[in-house]
Amino acid sequence: MNRNSNESMVLGVVISFSNRYAKVRCDDGNIRTCTIKGKRIDSSSRGYKNLAAGDHVSVIPLSKQNGVIESIFDRKSEFGRYNEKGEARQVFAANLDLVVCIASTRAPPFRPRFIDRVGVMAEYCGLPFLIVCNKIDLGLDISIESRLAAFQELGYGVIKSSVRDSIGIDELRKVLLGKTSIFIGQSGTGKSSIINCLIPGADQRIAEISEKYDRGKHTTTLSTMLSSPNEDFNIIDTPGIRRLAIRNIEPNNLAYYFPDMVPFLGLCEFGASCTHRYELHCFVKQAVQEGLIHNDRYESYLRMRAELEETRNAKTKEARRLQRSATDQFEEEEW
Repeated sequence: MNRNSNESMVLGVVISFSNRYAKVRCDDGNIRTCTIKGKRIDSSSRGYKNLAAGDHVSVIPLSKQNGVIESIFDRKSEFGRYNEKGEARQVFAANLDLVVCIASTRAPPFRPRFIDRVGVMAEYCGLPFLIVCNKIDLGLDISIESRLAAFQELGYGVIKSSVRDSIGIDELRKVLLGKTSIFIGQSGTGKSSIINCLIPGADQRIAEISEKYDRGKHTTTLSTMLSSPNEDFNIIDTPGIRRLAIRNIEPNNLAYYFPDMVPFLGLCEFGASCTHRYELHCFVKQAVQEGLIHNDRYESYLRMRAELEETRNAKTKEARRLQRSATDQFEEEEW
């Protein structure tokens, strides 16, 4: 087909992206496999960025099946993680209204610290946070109930679900209406089963897209947007995550992404410099002792802060090493 005859732009939303190939739902009713024009995507304010599911783009159609992405529009929000293997931030999804964390009571076991990490990232992105505790048909013990109650007290939504017994699915559907939501969960929590209840046949579509776009090792982290054919909501499904690394927050700012700690910040003896670990007269520690902050939540904070400090110290040491190396090389050349 002669490209010049099809130069008129169409707008679209990215369904999935991997290795410079994007699947785009265009506003003319066609879903096109698109390449990126040139080596970079133009953006009006933020420069180059990788495409992500949910991105709004303009497309030059080449046919009903293919096209070229001309530009990407500014994102109202985005959600991602730090890819430790690639040592870079990895955006899963863009233009979101809600972050949904899928957990399970058993098989795999309930992991509240993973939920805490997803919650911190939702707070960092300024997005509402919903926790779906799945597989309640396998049992729901007191410790899990306590943690879920603590999340609800923070203002987070909590839905208890069972795909087997059709519990919580209709409640979840009502929350999703009118929104684009991202589903985050560890492998085995039942994320795909829930999506299949909400959007029948979604599992087949996910498999088709993954098989088509998985063109290279270590470069494909395929997030896929799925739309309900009969209802107004979108779900961006993400690959199962073993561990969610948090790297882009300053250690002293971490507590601001724990809503239960925010009321006590600035009241400590050392003010904003308080690490809330060893200091005397720390209001955060006092709140933990009084049960105003769940002890397990506080433990999550300590672990994340230690992780952030370790990463920052490693980067500082590496920067100093490089600086010394450059200075030594300069002195050798001068000599």
